[in-house]
Amino acid sequence: MTWQPGQSGNPAGTPGPKKIKRWREALERAILRREQDDPQALERLADSLLRKVGEGDVSAIKELGDRLDGKVTQLIGGDEEASAVKIEYTWLK
Repeated sequence: MTWQPGQSGNPAGTPGPKKIKRWREALERAILRREQDDPQALERLADSLLRKVGEGDVSAIKELGDRLDGKVTQLIGGDEEASAVKIEYTWLK
C-alpha cells in the first residue's frame, strides 16, 4: 500500500510504554493526605509559592514560570567535530 505525503503509516498507532512519574504520584498522595485534614491544603501551598514570587525568590519565580508556560526545551547537539548526543536513562524503564 502506498501512503500519501503526510499520512501516517500506522494510523491506529502503537501505544508506547507508560511513563512512570513517581515524584508526581508521591506528591498527589501527599496532597490527598493533607486535604483530609485541611480541604484548602493545595491552595495554601499555591499561596506560599506566590508569596515567595512576590518576595523576589528566583527559584520560586522559575517554578511559577515552568508551571504556567512549561519548561524551556534544552537542546543537546553536536558541531562539525562531534555529532549529536543521545541520552537515555535505561534505569527508569
